[in-house]
Amino acid sequence: LKLVQSYADHLSTPHHILGRPHLNLVMSSVSMSCASVMCTRCRKAGHLAKNCQSLPFLLLQSVAEERVQRQAQRSENEKRFEARQAENEKKCAELECRRAAWEARQATRPRNEADKWESDSARTESTAPSAGFVDEVDSAEVERRASMDKEVRKLAKVLREICKLEKCEHLETL
Repeated sequence: LKLVQSYADHLSTPHHILGRPHLNLVMSSVSMSCASVMCTRCRKAGHLAKNCQSLPFLLLQSVAEERVQRQAQRSENEKRFEARQAENEKKCAELECRRAAWEARQATRPRNEADKWESDSARTESTAPSAGFVDEVDSAEVERRASMDKEVRKLAKVLREICKLEKCEHLETL
């Protein structure tokens, strides 16, 4: 009882006498300085529940009615998704049918002269290299250019080692 009496006296004493601000002034300054105010209804920052424009003050539907509405919306979305899937499958089947028909037409169509070059031999008189060209190739030059490649040098070394092993008469068996 004495504690309540002393607290009441404290509240009735002006804050300038006590040397510190009054509790109500402190609380009001804290609420004013808080820049990140959050609405308790829509959970968005920047406004209070009394100023909320996102949600109405009173519920438009009960929680059960909202649940039924969400379930209906979900089932409608699923039906639309299944319809799109069926339409896509139909389009894919049609595309495969057209592709098969095109390939059948391509297989049965007569080849013209432009396509004939793919199946002809490369050793015809018109494409055979001339005799002068063959004489111009120097085997030493070919070996020199081949030895410049790192992979060729590595494989040549492996072949030399294999030849050395083949010449040995007594090899250890693994």
